[in-house]
Amino acid sequence: MKLGSIPDRLAGGCWRLAILVTTLTGCVSAPSQPVIERLDPNTATTLTVIKKPVELLAESIGGPSGDPFAFIAPFETDRMGTRAQYLWMSAPSIEGAKLELQLLCDGQPVTLPPVEGDVEHLGLSHAPYQSPAPWSMQQYFQLPRDTLQCLAEAQKITLETRPVTGEVARFTVERKDLTELRAFSSR
Repeated sequence: MKLGSIPDRLAGGCWRLAILVTTLTGCVSAPSQPVIERLDPNTATTLTVIKKPVELLAESIGGPSGDPFAFIAPFETDRMGTRAQYLWMSAPSIEGAKLELQLLCDGQPVTLPPVEGDVEHLGLSHAPYQSPAPWSMQQYFQLPRDTLQCLAEAQKITLETRPVTGEVARFTVERKDLTELRAFSSR
């Protein structure tokens, strides 16, 4: 068996290296998963979230903040095998104002028990999602499995915000923008 010259062997090695780099680059640039798990280092609670909260668009522009966006996102906590699912909702508000939130799944009101207390009560040291704006109010609700299923399969989700005084604002999202919610539900 005759071995090639040193330049031939180096060229072959470079060629193999180029294939390896191309393969690894393909792995690195592969699309990231829509559902992410991370460990809360302070509480040892595993948190499962979607990559990006679902964005709902205002049906009409107005309101005190003029912000046309509201957000919803499910998350799950796992504390030593005890799992619980929640829904995070964020809507534009004015400082100190009390807002009531009503979620509708295909036009039907959804009953969501509110979570009392803050995220520490859920076994988390930090909020599962960042506040989208300083004027956004955030609330947490328990998320029953059947409600998650309804939201994941919905043609349209609407979030109504009802200030104590003032006009009801409606934010909606269509089925085509619920991919991450469906991924969370199907895991």
